[in-house]
Amino acid sequence: MKAKKYDIVIIGGGSAGLGALGMAQEFGWTPLMIDSEEANIGGDCLNFGCVPSKALIHIAKQFSGAKKANKFGLKVEGKADMKKILDYVHSKQAVIRHHESADYIRSQGVDLEIGVASFVNENTVKVADKHFSSERIIIATGSRPRHIPFKGIEQVKVFTNENLFYEMTELPERLLVVGGGPIGCEMAQTFQRFGSQVTIIDRGDKLLSKERESYSQILRAQLEAEGIEIITEASLKEFPTSNSAKVELKNGEVKDIQFDACLMAIGRVLNLEKLEVEKAGIELGERGKLVIDEYLRTTNKRVFASGDAAGMYQFSHGAELHTKLLKHNFKHGFNKKHNADHLSWVTFTQPEIATFGLTEEYLTKNNIEYWRQDQDFSKDDRAIVDEYTYGKITLFLSPKTFWNKKRKILGGSIIAPNAGELMQELTLAMESELPIEAIYEKLYAYPVATRINQQTIMGVIKYDLEN
Repeated sequence: MKAKKYDIVIIGGGSAGLGALGMAQEFGWTPLMIDSEEANIGGDCLNFGCVPSKALIHIAKQFSGAKKANKFGLKVEGKADMKKILDYVHSKQAVIRHHESADYIRSQGVDLEIGVASFVNENTVKVADKHFSSERIIIATGSRPRHIPFKGIEQVKVFTNENLFYEMTELPERLLVVGGGPIGCEMAQTFQRFGSQVTIIDRGDKLLSKERESYSQILRAQLEAEGIEIITEASLKEFPTSNSAKVELKNGEVKDIQFDACLMAIGRVLNLEKLEVEKAGIELGERGKLVIDEYLRTTNKRVFASGDAAGMYQFSHGAELHTKLLKHNFKHGFNKKHNADHLSWVTFTQPEIATFGLTEEYLTKNNIEYWRQDQDFSKDDRAIVDEYTYGKITLFLSPKTFWNKKRKILGGSIIAPNAGELMQELTLAMESELPIEAIYEKLYAYPVATRINQQTIMGVIKYDLEN
């Protein structure tokens, strides 16, 4: 069958696919976008992830603020009306969907094919009986929630991020959250604030396994103070009934947990199995991931991976990083390698945990010299009046040497309300390789929260002056 030719074929209409489409339009290429369903355009972020979850978190903050105001005389009562909340969430999604939808893409003169894509050969894909070819194909198929067939799970009211924002129309009295990662922690706190009694269970020894131990402990204390039960080093074994779970603890004891609904937040699986990549000479490696090089090319150099499908990290802004890299290399001839040294991420609990740049684990493992500066918020005026003196900031800085006396930021972490915003000037300084004196000498309006960044830097400079 004769294939219709395009300058680029993009498989997937999520963050990575839409970024690639924007790149193609900027280059003046004729693109084809393929997605399995029209409703999936916008990807996980718009439909099942970042956007709806942050809308829920926004509402939950209002619940929390109202409850805290009790001590000042405000009286509030009642629980969340999930139907009204979901109406709000969907209304905000609709605003964003205006420019992330099948209709919008077609209005831009872009060919959009709806259906399951699979490879025919090295430069051709098909959807049903239609064939499309290109010398540039981008796999941007994203990921989906991991599913484990626990015994008895078929009788349980189970939610994942894919159905939570559409099907949880009644607030559960008791919510069991399986998984203590970002999604699990964010949604556990949200539903506790809505009025559910939440229990988190996690196999690991701490919440948020990628974060610093001390930061995880602070977050755990804050969540427990709100009434959430947290059980770490615990393995879910089975669901004996529709509202009970058997959980094995570290010491071998088996605990029964009662619940009315269960949220599974136990990781993600890449959407690759329907592509038939072997027909295109594309190899799969560890855990079924695509084998890719430092330019995001698969073993078939015509085919690239972007976003979650690349198997590196699962952030919408990670897809942006991939798009920028592909854009540069398509334009300049593949002379720039993938580099995530400046990548950042935020867990949007309250407090937030924001991490950016090189981690201490990476610095140590790669024998990179660094200076670590820790700063608590106990004497920060804004933290005192806003009640977050538990906050902490950790910065990793280049060492001061005889030849180079200007320290620069290599990475760091913050735990505090709005930590994701607090880190932005630090990440700008890191990416721009500004010496820390730029922050030290900056004049901050008083009492903005970002003054803590300057306070942290002042501690480093004071040490350097005294030694």
